[in-house]
Amino acid sequence: MNKVIKLHYGEDYISFELPEEKISWIASPNHLEPVADLDEEVKKAIKNPVECPTIPELVKRYGKNTVIIVDDFTRVTPVSKILPILLSELNEAGVQDADITILIGLGTHRPMTEEECREKIGREIYERVKVVNHTWNDPDQLVYIGETPSGIPIRVNKLYYESDVSIAIGNIIPHIYAGYSAGAKLVQPGVSGPDTTARTHLVAAKTITEILGNPENIVRHEMEDIAKQTGLKMIINTVMNTDGTVVKVVSGDVVKAHREGVKIAEKIYAIDVPDQPDMVICSSYPAYQDLWQSVKPMTVASMMVKKQGIVILLSPCPEGDCPGHPDFTGLGIKTVDEVFNMVNKGLIEDEVAASVNMTVAAVREMAKVIVVTEPQNGIYVEKLGLKFACNVEEALNIANELNPNIDSIGIITHGADLAKKF
Repeated sequence: MNKVIKLHYGEDYISFELPEEKISWIASPNHLEPVADLDEEVKKAIKNPVECPTIPELVKRYGKNTVIIVDDFTRVTPVSKILPILLSELNEAGVQDADITILIGLGTHRPMTEEECREKIGREIYERVKVVNHTWNDPDQLVYIGETPSGIPIRVNKLYYESDVSIAIGNIIPHIYAGYSAGAKLVQPGVSGPDTTARTHLVAAKTITEILGNPENIVRHEMEDIAKQTGLKMIINTVMNTDGTVVKVVSGDVVKAHREGVKIAEKIYAIDVPDQPDMVICSSYPAYQDLWQSVKPMTVASMMVKKQGIVILLSPCPEGDCPGHPDFTGLGIKTVDEVFNMVNKGLIEDEVAASVNMTVAAVREMAKVIVVTEPQNGIYVEKLGLKFACNVEEALNIANELNPNIDSIGIITHGADLAKKF
């Protein structure tokens, strides 16, 4: 008997049938009871920061020039709901709107358009205060302050570094390069230079299976050292269900408050699966804008399938491989060590792209990947040594050619939002 499976394909859905007896498990994030009143939850968190001075105390101690770092269009953080309350708190502490800059932590993503900024920030707030994209590729807008103890260069946005009070807003979900997102990740890579980001990503790409879902990992600790050395004063982090409802808001110290949020996030996103099946079919949702984003759910699925099992990834990738990082697919099919050695010899300029290419190389060592995406993306998929399919039926046919004896199948409904339990 067949079972109908319905999975996200971007914001749309794809339905297909599988033999019910072959489905080993269906993995989805859990759902926790959301807060009754989001405004009250945000106010309570801001007024009761975890092991951190309150906003009035920060302003009194450090000054009024304030930078608020927010994440970009690739994240679902309810920034527009948080900012009005945060600005009110800052105003009450004597900080005027003219003293405030909202800095969009792009990492090395493309700049957000004016309309995207209005949507993300909230139209009223966008008109009230200065909003700027982090210019990660402009050396004149960055400042170098030294290195971490392990030798990673610390280069960050000058506006952020020179501010008196800096506050970072993010949302906590599993992340392949940081264990969990948010916290110090809004500084590195959010408002860092490309060399800083490249070096942390390269460390992550070499140890990818030890990081996802583990908040106490080598890269997270590097990020937190960078945030502390550059003066981040406070974080405000949400924990959300996949339907967008907020379960918890925490604020305070960049490490202590983040870990309080992770404890809640783990209840939603950290899962155990009963076995590693022959094949895993995974929706990349909500990371589907480009192939670069889709590497995260691809990695999740590859960690949950048996060694050299088959992964079918559903991701429309409307923006192609990755705007601004042609080396991501341009480096083609190389091993992790080959790319790492090229970086060390100075043969690759875009080291961030190299690190993501390395991640795909690590995925190829774990699984055979078939990507269901739009036809124009087929060339990028094949450049990375993966197989392209224009629909699920074609992908299943390819899977059967690779392994005619697929007896067990796992289903992942939200590939970008899951991690194994540590």
